[in-house]
Amino acid sequence: MESSVYIILLNWNGLNDTNECLQSLKKITYDNFEVVVVDNNSSGNDVNILKEEFGGFTHKIIVNDSNLGFSGGNNVGIKYAIENGADYILLLNNDTIVEPDFLDNLVSHVNINSSVGILTPVIKHYNNRSKIWAAGGKLSKLRGSGFASTEIGKSNAPSEVNFASGCALLIKREVFDKVGFLDENYFLYLEDTDFCYRTIKSGYKILLVPSSVIYHKINASTKENVSRLPLYYVTRNRLYFSNKNLGAWKFISITYIFFVSFLKLAIWTLANKRNKVNAIKRGLRDFINRRMGKLDSKI
Repeated sequence: MESSVYIILLNWNGLNDTNECLQSLKKITYDNFEVVVVDNNSSGNDVNILKEEFGGFTHKIIVNDSNLGFSGGNNVGIKYAIENGADYILLLNNDTIVEPDFLDNLVSHVNINSSVGILTPVIKHYNNRSKIWAAGGKLSKLRGSGFASTEIGKSNAPSEVNFASGCALLIKREVFDKVGFLDENYFLYLEDTDFCYRTIKSGYKILLVPSSVIYHKINASTKENVSRLPLYYVTRNRLYFSNKNLGAWKFISITYIFFVSFLKLAIWTLANKRNKVNAIKRGLRDFINRRMGKLDSKI
């Protein structure tokens, strides 16, 4: 019998994207899967419409009382999946669509090595489906973050990577037992870097599977605040990641991140780009003052 896979979709005011993603999941060829939609306190009528249109397809639609961010919202779904006996848990962005065989190809490589804990597909651009957005990636300790690769090895065979985007991660259940859940201090951005880093430190490997393909609408959930929110969270969260995980190396990393941040502040101040200046200043200040989680006011 096929292993059970619980697919976690996080929705926040993204009804159209979630709808299209669910429609693509209806066509997948893997049999033993369940879909759990976690709504992060959407302001519209998303939940009622999703229940009406996909109530018979989804295993569960969970409604959070507040916006718990990427990490907190996914943790709700992960815990539900574990409680219901999932063998594997797939974190999948709601702003993606999938190839019908994407999950078969991921699961078929689970046992390629007993130490594999996470598998990731090749993620291509939704609007340019010949262009790769992420094919695994690498962690930079200096920059305090993971960075996606846009190239696949010539052999097209599965390969080990040390970073994979949280856009699509197939994770063995046992990894959560050993590594824990996503760190909710991040709220948004870099929780995938942190989870991948902790997974590798715990002795597991991350595997890129080129035969598994999905398509991603880039920054769909943050497009209205693309110049501010990502910049704020990335600035703060890179510093938090380095301070939390990198031991003695953190002093080099934090110094570098502050240096680059001050350089950007100088350039963007001269260019009168106030939104970007304010986002970086707030990110640095909140890290120093240990204010993590969701941004508590407007930038």
